Amino acid sequence: MTEFSLNIQKHIKTGLVVSGKFDGSHACLAAATPGGTILVHSPHRQPQIDFSDHKQSSKRLLWSGELAELQIGTEVKSLCTGRLGEDERDTLLIGTISHVLAYHVEDNADVFYKEMSDSANCMIVAKVGWLPNQVVIVGGNSSVTILDPQGAEIFWMVMGGIVTSLAVLDFDGDGENELLVGTTDFEIRVQKQDAMLWETKETAAIVALIDLSNRQFAYAVENGTIGVYEAGQRLWRVKSKHKVASIEIFDINGDGVSELITGWSNGKVDARIQNTGEVMFKIQLSSGVAGIVEADYRRTGKPDLVVVSVHGEVRGYSSGSAMQAPEPGEMMRELLAKKQALQIELRQRAATGSSMYYGSRLAISLLTKRGAARVALAAGPGFLVYCAIVFAEGVFEGETLVTHPSHPQGELEIALYPAKNDPVDIHVKVYVGPPNTDLLQVFEITRQLPRFCMYELVPKPQQIPEELSSKGVVADVAERPQRIAIWLNQSLILGEELEVAENGPDAGNIEVWLRGMRDNKLHCFKSNAAGKLTIQTDDSTLAGDIIQSLAMYLGVRELTSEAVFPEEENRMLEALERVKGLKEVDARLQAEAAGSATLLKNVVIRLEDARILGNIEDMRKRLMQLKTINGDLIREHEIRVNSHRELAACLKELNIGVQRAARLRVGKAASNAVARCRAAIQDENSKALALAIRHG
Repeated sequence: MTEFSLNIQKHIKTGLVVSGKFDGSHACLAAATPGGTILVHSPHRQPQIDFSDHKQSSKRLLWSGELAELQIGTEVKSLCTGRLGEDERDTLLIGTISHVLAYHVEDNADVFYKEMSDSANCMIVAKVGWLPNQVVIVGGNSSVTILDPQGAEIFWMVMGGIVTSLAVLDFDGDGENELLVGTTDFEIRVQKQDAMLWETKETAAIVALIDLSNRQFAYAVENGTIGVYEAGQRLWRVKSKHKVASIEIFDINGDGVSELITGWSNGKVDARIQNTGEVMFKIQLSSGVAGIVEADYRRTGKPDLVVVSVHGEVRGYSSGSAMQAPEPGEMMRELLAKKQALQIELRQRAATGSSMYYGSRLAISLLTKRGAARVALAAGPGFLVYCAIVFAEGVFEGETLVTHPSHPQGELEIALYPAKNDPVDIHVKVYVGPPNTDLLQVFEITRQLPRFCMYELVPKPQQIPEELSSKGVVADVAERPQRIAIWLNQSLILGEELEVAENGPDAGNIEVWLRGMRDNKLHCFKSNAAGKLTIQTDDSTLAGDIIQSLAMYLGVRELTSEAVFPEEENRMLEALERVKGLKEVDARLQAEAAGSATLLKNVVIRLEDARILGNIEDMRKRLMQLKTINGDLIREHEIRVNSHRELAACLKELNIGVQRAARLRVGKAASNAVARCRAAIQDENSKALALAIRHG
């Protein structure tokens, strides 16, 4: 049951709603509008009696009763609150495409202003284990930056995709928080300084992450999926046709255990048990959810669950609220469906022909053929395959494929095209029966597609291309060839197991030639008896995937390598040159904009003088000047926006290249590669960048 409700009568941007105690004691709401304005709602604010209109107009934050507006002047990308330094009041942090602004609402003053060339797509204020104080963590287009309470950069690391969500949790149980990062390339990562503790891939871009304590965290992805992981193992996941707007944790039923609260784009808010995903309560708003926060909005000493809609509706629920349970009609439909399924099963068991399935079999195998990884199904003698349903995350659009041959057949092949080099669990339901029957037997089978299933084994070419022999990665894993062979057998789809020769000139040597079925390119994997590893390829992403997968299987924590990828180096060096030029253009445009702004101020002053003196002719002249200057400013702004977009694209290309270089190493070597590449980029040193890519 709603404890309070109100309407601030403003449109709110989805995902940009936060709460904070800006004066140290009273909970307030802060939200961003689509027009680039920050709204602050404070139901307990005392009116300022001696606050004159002149003083009010000179401040950035303008109060009107309980509501204040802060004009940012550009699109707001992220919003968060938290305590910085020794101040007991919460600071409001606003992220845009170009900067981060830390703002004291109570003082109506800036704390710091930090330019962010990589944008500020998401932000949190939190404590991470390797730093002593609360910090601001900013996710950019391809990086994560950590700022201290004064806005100085103290940590930076590269990411492969746009960072869309951040959280902190004690993932490894050591009592210190690690950093949890979600990106648009479907990845969720746990970072401890430069070291990556764990990573997984979902089926779409990550849109929200939240710590649930006890080494658990919840996540939401762009396609409407939410779920929970515990210590790296997924506990559950559910998918909806609607998009997730916000997730929060709150003890809604007052039993002392927090539930996972999810706000959806259709206005539904539901509460789920953390360990199972079962829906306990739900409510429905008249419009989509913009955000959900926990705040003591009524000053009762206990926090409320505050839900904000995109149309400005605000509702509050206390712990123990009687939210709407699942409707009786919905429960009745579920029971009737179960009853119908049981009745069908009883009829099937009682059917006279059921004995004909006794001893029936189904064969399943994985193979590579005609440019795809394939699942081959074969029914036993006298039986036909009528239908097959394959469920696999991230392989099909909608995650499920139904194959229904027009004529049932004894054998069936299903082509699979995984887009990334990741292991995928596939769940297959196969409907089998004799010819001309209406009673089918269902087989349910689970298999795992290997990580490199889209690479098929080919014979060694008669003539090895020159460009291939000079490219690739060389590393020393110092491991027995037999263990490397086991890894290859598990990572590829092979007709027969790969074995290592124990005698003769090739004793202990492994040489495997592969053809990528996505692009038809050749690659070679070699290792010798001493554990020296050579990967001949022009695909640095594939080489990095192989290095990381092999290191994880062998338990290698430190691995250096020598890498030669001329095309990759040239792309990064060209991007670095473009960055140099764009920075110079940006500096020149800033200077021109400053000059135009000064001229604009002078014209406005002269226009005001002419108005006071009643000089209509001079006013007309000044207004024409204003129109010309305004047009020039608009054109300069458009040029600067385009230049900034190009600069952001170049920086992202550089950061992705740095991450690829880091994935060719493991442990400290990977961290050193990132640090040296970044130092070279900051110094605009092309030679140092090339050396860092090659040698780490």
